[in-house]
Amino acid sequence: MRTTSLRNSFLALALFAVLSALPAFAQTPAGADVVMVLSFENTSNRPEYNWVGESFANSVAELLNRPGLIVVSNYERELAYQRLRLPPTVIPSRATAIKLAREAKATMIVIGTYSVTRAQETGQAGDAKADSDKSPAEAYVQVTARVIKVNEGRTLGEVLDGAWATRQFDFGGLLTTLQNIQGRIAYQILYQRDKALPFSQNQLVQEATKIPQRAFESYVKGVQLSERDPKRANYLKNALRFYGDANGGAIYPQAAFELGRFYMIEAKWKEATEYFTKLQKKDPHYTEAAFYSGLGYAKLGDLGRALASLVPLSTDMPLIGIYNNAGAVAVQASREEKKDMERARLLEQGTSFLARAAQSAPEDQMVHFNYAYSLFLAGKYAEVAEQLRPVITADPRDGQAYFLFAKALEKIGKTEAATAADDQARRYLQTYAKWQTEWQRAQTTSNVSLRMRDVLSRDDVSDLMRKKAVAAHVDAGSAMQDLLVKARDLYQAGRDDEALPELHRVVMIEPTNAEAYLLSGRINLRRGDQEAAIAALKTAIFWDPKLIEAHILLGRIFLERGDRGEATKYASSAMTIDANNQEAIALQRQVTMGKN
Repeated sequence: MRTTSLRNSFLALALFAVLSALPAFAQTPAGADVVMVLSFENTSNRPEYNWVGESFANSVAELLNRPGLIVVSNYERELAYQRLRLPPTVIPSRATAIKLAREAKATMIVIGTYSVTRAQETGQAGDAKADSDKSPAEAYVQVTARVIKVNEGRTLGEVLDGAWATRQFDFGGLLTTLQNIQGRIAYQILYQRDKALPFSQNQLVQEATKIPQRAFESYVKGVQLSERDPKRANYLKNALRFYGDANGGAIYPQAAFELGRFYMIEAKWKEATEYFTKLQKKDPHYTEAAFYSGLGYAKLGDLGRALASLVPLSTDMPLIGIYNNAGAVAVQASREEKKDMERARLLEQGTSFLARAAQSAPEDQMVHFNYAYSLFLAGKYAEVAEQLRPVITADPRDGQAYFLFAKALEKIGKTEAATAADDQARRYLQTYAKWQTEWQRAQTTSNVSLRMRDVLSRDDVSDLMRKKAVAAHVDAGSAMQDLLVKARDLYQAGRDDEALPELHRVVMIEPTNAEAYLLSGRINLRRGDQEAAIAALKTAIFWDPKLIEAHILLGRIFLERGDRGEATKYASSAMTIDANNQEAIALQRQVTMGKN
């Protein structure tokens, strides 16, 4: 019996130690915070360091992207600025910052200020050179960051001595250690929210500094310039070079994406696709990069590579723009294919994509035009007419749509309507004669241009990513509840050996689940393993100080062990939680019996 008790105690305590170190993996959606990091304000009279403020918005946001938190992307932040008609460079007031957060559906915002001084200004350089000769290593930065809980309208903090004490984070150091500072700030924000983090500050700092300092600085400076500024490309190329030199030729994905966008805006599709295709699925902005590389390949006439980019993307990101472009490219590829079976397969593939897009976006006339044309090529002329009617209604000057409409009506025997549509095609289609000649000669329409979406809506991407993040929380929360119910049932049935593994799984999903530790404490108490029970019950109270059952059980254990002082402490805390609880009253009576 003694050996069994020790074994159970060891297992329970080991389980407690391991599980307490696991991440706060998933909270219920109601408890999951959405955090937005704003650009920090430069309070020093040195505009050349304005880039530092944006570096915080980029770096800290990425570092806060942990289980239990949903992070507002930089693009979502930009959209919030646009919706409130705020210039992207403005540093908002506290009230405006809260408005921005609400626009982005954030529950927390990180704001901050910083100042930069030269070494000689702080007395830390003896024979400093002229200011213009100073290297970044001789500049110092002092940073203050705060977190505002949006719904409460107050700064993050805690109750001390019955009063609310706000918490701000102050760090300073050489400007070359900026990423180190950002890692420490991110860690403190995460720690303030959950003191059982599964990683140390040093580990987060290592992650923050994984991008070489010069590459990071070049990237941030580059993205702050206007999209057509040639210096933007130079900074980004430097960022790629510095990153590659320090990492054995590896790619800096954020810099590659922004370079792709730079060349795309310049309509240099060969260069654009070269950079977009450097991103991998795990990288930020992969969705947009794959979409635009598909668009670029299509514009370059490489339809095979275009489909290779777009088709897999459509599974992971079922967005209208992706469906439309994948469908349009497949239909175009079918027109150019010589082999009958492959041509039929491509047309079917394209029609399937476009059908899904048309069903999901009934008001999108670009989609309906492409879908109508795919049906036209398949000989489904009655359906073609139905798809083109809203296109023509939306744009009565669409000559291509009128031409296809006329031919489809002609095919199904509606001669009078076909003639009327053909008259409109003659009026609005400048190349009508060429199209009509081809139709009369071969009944083909090789001049019809499929319509590609040139821009992937960032709103759509952000919304879908947000939904996926919320769904992950929902799935984890639902799984955790199912496991907890099962563990309760097994405990009630006396099947403790089966209940403990279920509780293990619960705290793997949510290490802060007090009920799981309470139930573990009950099981170990029933087994006679008081040490393991005490450890589990104290953990339950740590995560939920008002869990009265844990206080009562601990009071009873210590009373049985003859430790009246500890028993009295837990009896008093139970009575404080609920003075009318009968079990708490009974415990209080027991601990006071026999006192002088």
